[in-house]
Amino acid sequence: DKEATEEPCWLAVDLSSKSDLTAVVACWGNREDGYEVYPFFFCPEDNLQRRADRDQVPYPLWAEQGLIVPTPGNVVDYNFVEAQIEELCARFNVQEVAVDPWHAQSTLTNLLDKGLPAVEMRQGRITMSPAIAELERAIIGRQFRHGGHPILRWHFDNIAIQKDHADNKLFNKEKSRDRIDGAQATAMAVGRAMHGETNRSSYDDATDDFEEWAYA
Repeated sequence: DKEATEEPCWLAVDLSSKSDLTAVVACWGNREDGYEVYPFFFCPEDNLQRRADRDQVPYPLWAEQGLIVPTPGNVVDYNFVEAQIEELCARFNVQEVAVDPWHAQSTLTNLLDKGLPAVEMRQGRITMSPAIAELERAIIGRQFRHGGHPILRWHFDNIAIQKDHADNKLFNKEKSRDRIDGAQATAMAVGRAMHGETNRSSYDDATDDFEEWAYA
């Protein structure tokens, strides 16, 4: 597990549907020094074996190894995940918790009500394209460290990229080979971290509509 540190940290949340995998990714670093990420995954405890059979990956083993946190029952317990985010904020020097409000507006509201530095980050072109570009730059420049986390590596292996006419990129969940929740949350976290501790970014006050894309 990641040791506590006072170094500034950014969290990003990809909140799943009630039966799927939820990812929370912590990111440290900046454009000059590179980025280090550490993911936390959550899955309904009753679904571990079913998901292993469906996805052909060892969810029960990952849970035994501490790579997945099983949540009670057969649906993701959002209150449990929110409590884990609160614990991470107490443990690390968290500057922001980026949350896509799609299917997660109540979680965003709950985190804000607890006094946590939650911010809205939609998973559309305006927000995700610069974040993915920065993640790609860091990976190519060998400025990205993930500790070989097997679930995160699997999610990155599954990614399908789609581009618009201007060569902006998005992760395409529908065309990806399998789960990419961790990769999506990683891009979000890196996207927030690259703007530093000012809590300002090119995303502020921006709106975007997935339907406006003109895909190549």
